[in-house]
Amino acid sequence: MSVEFYLTKGYTPQTKTVTVSGLDTFTVWAPTTSTRIALTNLSISNNYAGTLAFYWGNLAGSKVAEFLLGASGNISPAIGIWEGTAYDRTLFGKAGGSAGTDGIRVNATGFEIPFW
Repeated sequence: MSVEFYLTKGYTPQTKTVTVSGLDTFTVWAPTTSTRIALTNLSISNNYAGTLAFYWGNLAGSKVAEFLLGASGNISPAIGIWEGTAYDRTLFGKAGGSAGTDGIRVNATGFEIPFW
């Protein structure tokens, strides 16, 4: 599927932005009730070297991806589309490595797909 698929179905694109200062687990996107996420674009900028992993649901859930981040870097991986398979599943991030104020910024773009 492509972004055009979701647009032709009448879904509205959404953008979520989160800035993380520590090495915590954080919410990237919490979908509204009875929807699931179709993530179409991801952009990450960071001040400190480390790792960043993404999970559906929680840390015991499915790991979607993990990135190694160089200090003062920006990455925009070609993710295609990450479409959640379960409704009401939050997309979480988990930072590892070095920490500092405003250490990592994540911009996520995509759609929320309602339960049919």
